[in-house]
Amino acid sequence: MYGAGVARTRRTSTTPPEPERHQPDTADLNQIVAYNFRRARELRGLTQDEAAARLEQFLGQRLGQASISAIEGAFSGERRREFDAQELLAFACGFDLPLLWFFLPPPGDLRRLERTSDRVNELYTLVLGREDQVDLLYDRFRELGMPEPPAADEKVARVFGAPTATTLNDYRHRRKEMLLALLDEYADEVDAHADEIGKFFDHLRQVGIRGFIGEHAMDEDYSFSAKNRRES
Repeated sequence: MYGAGVARTRRTSTTPPEPERHQPDTADLNQIVAYNFRRARELRGLTQDEAAARLEQFLGQRLGQASISAIEGAFSGERRREFDAQELLAFACGFDLPLLWFFLPPPGDLRRLERTSDRVNELYTLVLGREDQVDLLYDRFRELGMPEPPAADEKVARVFGAPTATTLNDYRHRRKEMLLALLDEYADEVDAHADEIGKFFDHLRQVGIRGFIGEHAMDEDYSFSAKNRRES
């Protein structure tokens, strides 16, 4: 069983390069799995050969170093690689990570998921479920003998200022913790983009639409008109 809380950590220098802007507008889910495979291997401090050795018992065969390289290379889209459910289970067991790990979006990836209207950075919503889908999950959880925490637990949590042990193991609570952790991970990037957008509109207000077009189109007519407007 994995811990109830989610560690809120920042990216380290070992994080694989973020997707470059010249990449295609769409991404295949298999590419996301490939990205997270590499993240998992590096998290565990394994070489590609060591990763192959660890996965052997779960895959039923020993992958060559070239095969591991091909898996990781699939993220860039240069090599096509499709993963089946049994392979994902092997990756989760071999790297001792939850299946969820292999579906988390790479930081800064805003591409559209192939044949959907969803973006890569929205994958966590598809994996964890929207708020209106949680009750459907609880219907399945109850079938497995995993009921929601009783109302009394919520009252106890309010009194003591901390969730009870039952609540900590509850999916709704853990989902919220994971979403908060993901928001923390993206916080710096969102702030940076917000600053850039703010500077853009500040500049636009200063030079006006005509001035902005003149700057980028190198058209003196636009620039001259904008200058006259500011001086008048």
